[in-house]
Amino acid sequence: MTESIRNPLTLYLTRLAPSSQLTMRYVLQDAADRLGFEDINLEEIDWHLLQPEHVIALVAALREDGYAPNTSSLYVNAVRGVMNEAWRMSLISHDHLLKIRSVKAAPGTRLGQGRNLRRTLIREMMEVCAADPRPQGLRDAAVIGILYGSGMRKSESVNLDLAQVNFQERSLRVTGKGNKELIKYAPAWAFEKLTAWLEFRREQLKDGEQDDTFLFNRIRRGSHITRERITKHAIYYIARQRGEQVGVKIMPHDFRRSFITRVIEEHDLSIAQKLAHHTNIQTTASYDVRDDNERRRAVERFDL
Repeated sequence: MTESIRNPLTLYLTRLAPSSQLTMRYVLQDAADRLGFEDINLEEIDWHLLQPEHVIALVAALREDGYAPNTSSLYVNAVRGVMNEAWRMSLISHDHLLKIRSVKAAPGTRLGQGRNLRRTLIREMMEVCAADPRPQGLRDAAVIGILYGSGMRKSESVNLDLAQVNFQERSLRVTGKGNKELIKYAPAWAFEKLTAWLEFRREQLKDGEQDDTFLFNRIRRGSHITRERITKHAIYYIARQRGEQVGVKIMPHDFRRSFITRVIEEHDLSIAQKLAHHTNIQTTASYDVRDDNERRRAVERFDL
């Protein structure tokens, strides 16, 4: 057994998805710096020697620096994850682990920063994409259609393969959080955008070339469609660029928020939970980003 495998930090990170590994490594590096380990390599820290008072001090430092409660919880959970591995490796006792777990993150909540993208705005974005003569126009319309139409996460969309798409049923089989295989559905108009992109992509192939196995390609300057899968950063760029073109600041997760909000509006919270594949219905409720005007109008209808 190598030293890296014996390290509780390494074991904790290997249990996570690649995208989560980057996030939690950053979180643990910042936590280590705040705990006075800034001069020690992250993998060389004796994590098993952490005491509850260290975690208490970390929570206090985050609160003093104005970190939101959710962020504080992320830091605490990262430390707990490493300590869980230390316990599995018999580096700490179960009593020690329970004491670490007893330390709570900063309480409270913050209002979400998400935006509710109304149908008129989505139509405007589709028009902007349609007016773009480059391959990006067709691809971006398909990306936005699938994200908004199915409510999937950007990480799920970049990993989509053709084999996971059922065009007849208008369904997409994705691997979601926790390595769970899920079925997402999208409306006919979103699949029309997807089909238009895929047909255009196939038309660019040379004789004898096979189509790509994935859905969305990276496109370089000069409108060159590469044979490479799109990245999450590219999804972020698409949302930002197309949002700017319609005068709105948009983040990729806003498509998912808006999908869930619309399902809540037009159906109910239970249906939204099922389509979002949330274990806890309170998580679904937190995605409701209807604006203050809508809430105000709801109250004003309470006439005597």
